[in-house]
Amino acid sequence: MAFGERLQEVRKRSGLTQEEFAEQLQVSRQAVSKWESGRGYPEMEKLLYICNRCGTTMDELFADELPKKDAPAVPTTLPGRTLGSAVSDFYSNLSPYNKLIGLILLSVIALLGPAYVYCMRVVKGGADDVMMLIWIGAIVVFGIAEAATAGLVSIWFVGGAVAALLTASFGGPLWLQFLLFLGVSAVLVVATRPIARRMLEKTITPTNADRVLRHTARVTETVDNDRPSGAVYIDGKTWTARSEDGTVIAKDRTVEVVRMEGVKLYVTEKKEEK
Repeated sequence: MAFGERLQEVRKRSGLTQEEFAEQLQVSRQAVSKWESGRGYPEMEKLLYICNRCGTTMDELFADELPKKDAPAVPTTLPGRTLGSAVSDFYSNLSPYNKLIGLILLSVIALLGPAYVYCMRVVKGGADDVMMLIWIGAIVVFGIAEAATAGLVSIWFVGGAVAALLTASFGGPLWLQFLLFLGVSAVLVVATRPIARRMLEKTITPTNADRVLRHTARVTETVDNDRPSGAVYIDGKTWTARSEDGTVIAKDRTVEVVRMEGVKLYVTEKKEEK
């Protein structure tokens, strides 16, 4: 079974649709479809997330992709990549939110040329022309800041700066420009920020690490780092376990999960049981 088929099997086993899977990985549904049809592979960080989120391993996902230990080496070459395919892969791996930010940035960049020509013509003008330059600069700065953080920090002020720029272009007074800048920005924050937050937060789901770290588990197989052996039961699953401090922990004891490495939990025995 190829990687794409195994990925589809793992996704369905977790009860996720392609849209839900894409939201959790912060990519487009087309990217997930491409992976499952064998036309590409996820990035390493996304593969690690898939393993932790779906309770699988790299060995399971790539069981039929990797060469066997005793198999003779077969010379091969990597498929050629064109600039168009690279751009297409990059675009399909972007989440809808990042695509929106990219579109805003491209729009700002497209406006820089005409804005520069206009600025050169009015640089010797009066206070209104100077304020127009300031508002154009504010739009660019706020747009770049939002693209750099991608956290809904300054995108609202872009709308306020656009309103102030239009007011300055029509000769509006300075107090009205600042009033519109603050007012439009505030309205955008109040009206759209909660909706945007809900759209972003719905993609955040607890991973395996979130569900087990600092939680209590029951030892189902004696934990002994020297053998090595050990297993614990938590969150409806049995995990391979190792002792954080190296002590042997007997079966049926209660432990606390300290950290996770891959699919292995490191635990310590609960103090109240000692």
